[in-house]
Amino acid sequence: MNSLHEFGVSYIEMTTDTFILLPPASDMSKVILHMTSVRDLLYINSFNFAYVVVPAQFTDLVTKIERPVISEICLHGGDVMRAMEIFEKNFDLDNVSMVRFVDDFRETPQEMAMLIKQYRDKYFRPIDICPTNKYTNAVNEAVAAVIAKTDSLTMRFGGYDKYAELQDYTISLATLFGVAPSPQMVMALYKCGCLYGMIYGRRAESSLDDLRAGQISPHYVRNVDRYKPAMPNERTTQSSYVRPPDREESKSGKLLYKKLRSMMVDAKTAEELEEEIDEFCTQLYNKCDNKKS
Repeated sequence: MNSLHEFGVSYIEMTTDTFILLPPASDMSKVILHMTSVRDLLYINSFNFAYVVVPAQFTDLVTKIERPVISEICLHGGDVMRAMEIFEKNFDLDNVSMVRFVDDFRETPQEMAMLIKQYRDKYFRPIDICPTNKYTNAVNEAVAAVIAKTDSLTMRFGGYDKYAELQDYTISLATLFGVAPSPQMVMALYKCGCLYGMIYGRRAESSLDDLRAGQISPHYVRNVDRYKPAMPNERTTQSSYVRPPDREESKSGKLLYKKLRSMMVDAKTAEELEEEIDEFCTQLYNKCDNKKS
């Protein structure tokens, strides 16, 4: 948890089964508890959780929860606004601090921005996007959500079979968008991976380990114009594709490249990194006997 915070993750979400394994003196102010059953009410009001995620089937319990609530709605490919109209009949939105949409989405950044705008125009609540990986597009939708300026983004650390994986997302920004995190952030992320591997053993497969082993662009980062299956199978649940940046928009300055970059590394660090890279390239060039090569 400390290593993830060091990397820049704001909150750690967990179920009760994981929560009860934490030391009693742990700080709960940056922990999100995800409800899985009615029995979770035994813990919720006794600890200072940052938020409590309440799935749609437990909305009747919202009034009994004293912590800030994230209302989770699984869209299953349905219309967002229609889902909200059905959902708001169940309880008063004043009891909810944020609404989370869980879906495969299959949206472009422009479509995602329109979805978020339509929601905000009517409900005036912060929105959290949690993309799933049924069609191997979870990381792509995570990038689209950031470009569309979602209030919050939920991803998984570790295995990337169902949700967008944090390591996969970070590497995709670097390989396809050129948005590289600082060395300190990379070290924090890799430390998370090592600790995760110690806990889960050989089951702790992640994209970060794949990249380290291959030392090349990871196989699961594929451009959107590559073939992608319509239905999930064994292969698709182990990979994701990411839509490459639009070069024409990039040239005209419309692509929010700088916005993505600023989220990963501050301006001063970026400038220092660029100077070091330039100096390294200059030295390498001067040492080369054949300058033309």
